[in-house]
Amino acid sequence: MVLIIISAIIGYDVLKSYINPLLAVAGIALGFYLGSFVGRYSNIHWHEETSKVISRLDRISIVILVLYLAFSFSKKWIFGHWIHGLTLTAFSFSIAAGVMAGRILTMRKQIREILRDKGFLPKKHQN
Repeated sequence: MVLIIISAIIGYDVLKSYINPLLAVAGIALGFYLGSFVGRYSNIHWHEETSKVISRLDRISIVILVLYLAFSFSKKWIFGHWIHGLTLTAFSFSIAAGVMAGRILTMRKQIREILRDKGFLPKKHQN
């Protein structure tokens, strides 16, 4: 839900010309790369007693949260030399949306692999 709201805000910012569409796409791509990279280290596994795929809030998730908060408070210091005002805010939202999308898709892939191994999803066909 948060990803949808942030995406709507980015769309609004692009339509109002607060941010160049290419800069918004670059922010989303950068965030997606970071989210995919970090998503690989998610602690997702099969819980035998409940027969469910579970994920715990592990150290990596806590580090991501701390880094995101640090980024939120220091975005002016990091990108303020090149981007200013509303564009900086829109660019930050673009990065956040990319990180969320990257993590969601990476976690989805991991969950599907676990479900395939347990026989709940059909195996991938090899060509």
